[in-house]
Amino acid sequence: IRTKRNALAAGLTIATVRGFLLNFGVYYAVKDAIGAPFAWSPKVSFIARFMTAFATVIAITKDLPDVEGDKAFNISTFATKVGVPKIARGATLCLFANYVHAILTGVLAKAGTFRLLPMIGGHAVLASVLLARFRELEPEKLASIKKYYKHIWDLFYMEYVLYTLI
Repeated sequence: IRTKRNALAAGLTIATVRGFLLNFGVYYAVKDAIGAPFAWSPKVSFIARFMTAFATVIAITKDLPDVEGDKAFNISTFATKVGVPKIARGATLCLFANYVHAILTGVLAKAGTFRLLPMIGGHAVLASVLLARFRELEPEKLASIKKYYKHIWDLFYMEYVLYTLI
């Protein structure tokens, strides 16, 4: 199924697969396949929620690097409708809120649920990196847009590194 011309379908697919199914679904499917009993995991629940929100932002920003091509071929995307500056600002705000929620999850969780240094400190560092990268963005320059989008993916994958520590 091609979803390039349907931003909503593309976004829902990306958020569902990269966010929820990849994290929650695969974890519990593997547990079932090896015969392990189902047991709720706060860490898996956290990563599934966090990455679903993150993947939703990726779904919205995925067209930023190709906004000029989309305009040239009359492809309607969030980026062509709303503009790079507003999409980047909104994406950064959503991701920052996601990091704040992660930090608060660590602060408010029952003792021993998460390792606090990576859960709180790690997410604070990644939130700071996000804000620094956003400040570097020059939305009128394609190279800068591509760099900003790449940094979103870098943060996405850094979350999986951090996940092994929480």
